[in-house]
Amino acid sequence: MLHRVTGSLLFRLAILVVIVVLTTQMATIWMAAGERRKLVDKQIYAQVVDTLAFMEGSMDGMDTPERLEFLNSYNRPGLTRLLLPEAAEKVTFDDDLPRPAVALIRHLGMGLDEKIEAHMVQQGERNELWLRVHVLGKPYWLAIPFGRYSDRPILSIIQAAILASLFATLLASLVAWRITRPISQVVTASRQLAKGNMPSRIEECGPRELQALARGFNQMAQALDTAARERRLMLAGLSHDLRTPLTRMKLMVEMQEPGPDTQDMLSDIDELSRIVQQFIDFARAEETVKREPVALAELADSVVARFRRDGLDISLKREAEPELMGDALALERLLSNLLENARRYGAPPVRVEVAQQAGFANLSVVDHGNGIPASLRETALAPFERLAEHRGTDGGSGLGLAIVSRVVKQHHGQLSFENEAGGGFRIRIRLPLQA
Repeated sequence: MLHRVTGSLLFRLAILVVIVVLTTQMATIWMAAGERRKLVDKQIYAQVVDTLAFMEGSMDGMDTPERLEFLNSYNRPGLTRLLLPEAAEKVTFDDDLPRPAVALIRHLGMGLDEKIEAHMVQQGERNELWLRVHVLGKPYWLAIPFGRYSDRPILSIIQAAILASLFATLLASLVAWRITRPISQVVTASRQLAKGNMPSRIEECGPRELQALARGFNQMAQALDTAARERRLMLAGLSHDLRTPLTRMKLMVEMQEPGPDTQDMLSDIDELSRIVQQFIDFARAEETVKREPVALAELADSVVARFRRDGLDISLKREAEPELMGDALALERLLSNLLENARRYGAPPVRVEVAQQAGFANLSVVDHGNGIPASLRETALAPFERLAEHRGTDGGSGLGLAIVSRVVKQHHGQLSFENEAGGGFRIRIRLPLQA
């Protein structure tokens, strides 16, 4: 089940959409974070340059006491401050600088054409960046509050990216489902066609290529159905028309004076009649089966009794009494063909077994012949295919196992060939109890 989901075209398109959306959003967040860093760096640099220019303009012409009084009135906690060199004696420096501080130092060094000394200082709960600068030729410490400058991407950008990714994924998955739905319908219809059922007409919708695919499949299915109906009509009509002259020939032979070839002629006419009947059964095997309760053991008992009256050494082993939903006439033809094959190509004694297991009815025909070689078992199920050692010598039509295979498929069952451990050959058929 998991492989069926992960191997589907819809799942792979959804994964492709998710990868594309996530890649796009990650690239967008990375670009937005980069632009934000550039903007923050410019703002800090502009703030420092403006502060230094303001200080120089304000303190120009002041003597030392006036400068001290100006700085005492200007400096406020939590704001940018200009401190005397002695202020560094009361704090502890941390040389581990954040990225914005490193970028600021680089830009200031290039702008002021001097090496800038910088340290981080913890002032209570605040982080400050201390820069050693010169104002009017004298050294000072410029203390800049640095807690507000974060190098992490804005949370709102991440939230917006997640929401956009979810929305884009859902929308793209819906579009992918709409695109792949006609393909899924074609796959489902092809499976029905492979089982011998005529699928419903596929809706011709979606992109132009998918419309052409659905239209071509509908035309192919219709052509196959028409050919199958014509073949059924031809087989049924031809077989029906042949039975009348065969009946007349048999009647004429029986009414003539008995001769040395009379019995052989009657046997040949009966063989032709049997082949014609197989043609009729093969044509009927393509028709839709009727669903009705069938007691499989009772049906097998009736067929076995008929073959026993014809002189076949046969027995019936009833291990269970399964009742399934199926076509009684089709199942009777199935068992009759298996027993006829066992009589012609196997060896007595023949045993029919009826059992039940895990929601399935098991029907087996066992004989003591050599069976069918493993390499020819698939070929033996094809219509008009006959094994080389029997071709032209047994009077068969090559339809016996083909009819069996079609009836099994119509009942959604399984057919298998097995070699018996003690010698012999088994054909096992498993039929679901429920239609």
